[in-house]
Amino acid sequence: MKNALVFDIDGTLWDSTVQVAEAWDIVGMKSKHHFHVTKEQIKPCMGLPMSEFPKRIFPPMDQDEASALLKESLLFENNYLYTHPGNLFEGVEETLKELSKKYDLLVLSNCQKGYIEAFLAGSKLGHLFKDHICWGDNFLSKSENLRLLIQRGAYGNAMYVGDTLYDEEETHKAGYRFAFASYGFGGCSKPDYTLKKFSDLIEAAKDAFNE
Repeated sequence: MKNALVFDIDGTLWDSTVQVAEAWDIVGMKSKHHFHVTKEQIKPCMGLPMSEFPKRIFPPMDQDEASALLKESLLFENNYLYTHPGNLFEGVEETLKELSKKYDLLVLSNCQKGYIEAFLAGSKLGHLFKDHICWGDNFLSKSENLRLLIQRGAYGNAMYVGDTLYDEEETHKAGYRFAFASYGFGGCSKPDYTLKKFSDLIEAAKDAFNE
């Protein structure tokens, strides 16, 4: 059975804070509240459930209005990223191509439905990944979705690569090893591996899978 490497997106594979802020700012400025959104507001939200975004970004408004504006913002963001992709971290493309020769590469993100597809298209790396799943697909936690990915691919073993303490906790809860992207947006407690740069994953994977 083949082994799998499962990846978070934001803070692990790319940084899309500028582009996401641009998309949300366009929607915000067109709304009746006429408000700006900045990358400084967006960055702390990366990796959080989508329900947290209105609390941190929108000005005061009623819940129904906030829900409608959130839906509009997320849809516009997805479409915007197809033509305004985030910036891949150094070594991501080359390293993924090398890793794909030995492992199946998967994506698991705590994002809205459609964001992973926008990443795969915008980054032009979609051909390297075998499967993906996100919170927006089924509203399950990362640990539950990690198990689902591994089960439906019938993988012998897997390791998750992410950049936050939440990623670490959910990976260990699911029973898998965790590689911490220390160059990303968050912190960590007790990762199995720490990546100072993305290409460090090549050696970490060899060790994790006893090669």
